Amino acid sequence: MSEAALAQRWNDLTTFVTEEVRQKMFNEFDKHKDCLKDRYAFAFAIFFKNIVYDTRKSNNPEQSAALLRQFSQETTFDQENRVAELIIESGKGSSDVNLQEGATGEDDLHYLIDFDLAFLGDSPDAFVAHEMAMRSEHPYLSDMEYAMKRLKTFRFFIQIPNIYATKELRDKYEAKARVNIASEIETLQRGTRAYDT
Repeated sequence: MSEAALAQRWNDLTTFVTEEVRQKMFNEFDKHKDCLKDRYAFAFAIFFKNIVYDTRKSNNPEQSAALLRQFSQETTFDQENRVAELIIESGKGSSDVNLQEGATGEDDLHYLIDFDLAFLGDSPDAFVAHEMAMRSEHPYLSDMEYAMKRLKTFRFFIQIPNIYATKELRDKYEAKARVNIASEIETLQRGTRAYDT
């Protein structure tokens, strides 16, 4: 690969690191890295998770994993299978642990999903700001269509026993996440969320 092509590839990849959600995930990584079984693979999973992100498509995890595999072919990176598995499995947004009352998870997959969902347990203002940013990613949906889509997601999370699989993130975020989600469900059902579309 030429120097110019390599520089362009690096620029393309590092653009994604500045995204707020990815930065939050790396902040959680820094706090909980001692709990992880494979920090190296995990960091790459954060980096490549949702690197392909099209809100109209459902195959973003697979496409992100494909881009990781392409990257791996051009480098000496040798953990592409493990990282691709983390990316694809975390794209489901929950695991069996989330669905079992009182269960906790300690696998890297559990931490990756939890880090991705940490925003649900943010302060109410930060949570609403995140929701407003999410809305801007769906300009092709009417406010009503978007509200119905978010209601479906939030109803799932409010009904499962554990939003967070890991003990650490559950202790830190679960209660706040449930309050934020319940409040957002109420707002969406009333139709009082004003979006800047």
